[in-house]
Amino acid sequence: MAATHSSGDAEPPSGAQRRILTAGNLVVLAVTVAATLWGLWWLYDRLTNTYVLDARVSSDMLLLSSQVSGWVADVPVAGSQTVKRGDVLVRIDDRRPRARLAELRAAVAVADADLDAMAARIEVTDHSTASLLDAARSRLEAAGSELEAAQGDLEVAEADWQRAGPLRERELLSQQEFEEIRNTYRSAVQTVRRREAGVATARADLAEAEAERARITVLGAEQAALQQRREQALRQVEQAATELDYYTITSPIAGVVDELFIDPGEHVSASQRVLVMHDPGRVWVKANVKETELRHLSEGDEVSINVDAYPDQARRGVIRTIGQAATSEFALLPNPNPSGNFTKITQRVEVTIDFAEPDPRLKPGMMVEVKIPHRS
Repeated sequence: MAATHSSGDAEPPSGAQRRILTAGNLVVLAVTVAATLWGLWWLYDRLTNTYVLDARVSSDMLLLSSQVSGWVADVPVAGSQTVKRGDVLVRIDDRRPRARLAELRAAVAVADADLDAMAARIEVTDHSTASLLDAARSRLEAAGSELEAAQGDLEVAEADWQRAGPLRERELLSQQEFEEIRNTYRSAVQTVRRREAGVATARADLAEAEAERARITVLGAEQAALQQRREQALRQVEQAATELDYYTITSPIAGVVDELFIDPGEHVSASQRVLVMHDPGRVWVKANVKETELRHLSEGDEVSINVDAYPDQARRGVIRTIGQAATSEFALLPNPNPSGNFTKITQRVEVTIDFAEPDPRLKPGMMVEVKIPHRS
C-alpha cells in the first residue's frame, strides 16, 4: 500500500513556478499603477476643465412665410439645395394683382391726360381773359376821359346859360344868340349823360372781364383736385406693386433650404409658413453649462470642441456669450412649487460658443462635446 503525505509535507515551489508568480505580480502591479495614474489624471482633468457632453451645433433657422393668399404656381428649389441671396424660392399665382396694377396704372395715365387738358384750358383762359380785361380797362379809361371832357364843356355851357338870361332881359343879347347858348347847354347836358352811360357800360364790361378772369381760379382749384387724385392713384400703384412683389418669395440670405412645407398647386394663406432655411457659414455651439461651473467661465475663453460626426478632429472655439438666465426660466410649463415640497436641482445656463474656423460640414442639430479649461 502506497504511503500518503500530509499537507505539512508539501514540496516547495520550483524555480519556474516562482518566476511565474513573480511575473503575475508585476502585471497586477503595473495594471494597478496604470489604473491609479489614469484615475488621478481623470480626476485632475475633471477638476481643471468643464465638460458638456450634450451640446449641439446651432444656427439662425429662418422660417419664411407667405404674406398673401393664393395658389402656389412654382417652387423652383428643393430641400437641402444651396441658394444665393435674392434667388426665387416660391412663386404664387399673381395674375389678379398684375391686372389690378395695370388698371391702376391706366388710371394714372387718365389722370395725367386730364391734368394736361386742364393746363391747356387754364392757358387759353388766361390769354383770352387777359386781353378782354385789358380792353375793358382801356374802354373804361377812355370813357372816363370823355366824361371828364363832357363835364368840362357842360360847366362852360352852364355858365354861359346862366349869364344869357339876365343879358336877354336887358336886351343885351339877341334872341338867336340866346337860343344858341340854350341849345349848347342842353347839348352839353345830353353829352354828359351819354358819357356817364358809356362809363357805366365800360365798368360793366370790366366787371364781366374780371369775372371771366376769375374762372382761372376755379380752373386752378379743379387742377389741384385732379393732382390730388393723381397722387392718390400713384400711391395705389406703389401699394399694388409692393403687394405684387409679395407673390414672389425670394431668399433673404445665401444659405441652404432645410425643408419645404408646400408643393406646387397647393393653396397658401397669409402668414402660412412655406420653408425653413439657414446660413451654413454662420453656425455656433449652444452648450447648457451647470450653474456651479459658471465661476470658471468668461466671455472670450478658448474651448475645445469634438463633433460626434467627425470625432477624429478636435476644433477650437471661443465663448461668445454667457446666458443671463437659467434655461428653466424659459420652460413652457414652469414649476412654481406650490405644495412646499422642494428638490434642489442644479440649473443650467446657456453658453454660446463660436467656431474658430468655419466648416461647411457642420449642420444645425449635430451633437458635440465641449471641453472648457478653467481659468487659472
